[in-house]
Amino acid sequence: MKPTKNEKRTLKLLIENGRTSDADIARLLGITPQAVGKIRKKLETEGVIKGYTTSIDYEKIGIKIMAIALFKFTTEARKTILTEEDINQRVKGPHIINFYRVPEGDVTHIVTYGFRSLEELDHYFHILQTERGHISEIIKLFIFSSASLRKKSDKELLIKVIDEMGHEGFARPLPPLEGAEKIPPLRKKPLADMEYTE
Repeated sequence: MKPTKNEKRTLKLLIENGRTSDADIARLLGITPQAVGKIRKKLETEGVIKGYTTSIDYEKIGIKIMAIALFKFTTEARKTILTEEDINQRVKGPHIINFYRVPEGDVTHIVTYGFRSLEELDHYFHILQTERGHISEIIKLFIFSSASLRKKSDKELLIKVIDEMGHEGFARPLPPLEGAEKIPPLRKKPLADMEYTE
């Protein structure tokens, strides 16, 4: 996709707030609402905009527990039981937030979940292991409260990618905050042999 300047600006405004009206966007960009409507329709038709969602505070609606599970589907299940269609059906469960396939290694899938309580999580994973343990095994399960979730938005990434279209650069973490403790640079050694200098 090679978006025009106004398409990029419209897309960024919609990423910030999907409820922004065409009239408001037009006013900010200095173009007509009809032009914004055409831009929006084009972005929707091309599949760039897949829909408009509402951002919900998990904790305020009762989702208190989050989990990240690292799974490995058994070789036997991959050969005889599971098809891509079956996997696609399994990821439709309401507690599954994200489901990622990992191309290689000891883990075949990474799944993020949400639950109302530890009891609900425990019950869910007990059933999962007793009824489907022959299909997959949990390699690792990370459990944390929804209050510890610090960021659940891809807005910054999307805006960065749109801004850099045509002149992409390498990704970098943000620089340290002013006055933050200075952490010495890591040497290029195996983790066990790393040393810190003062």
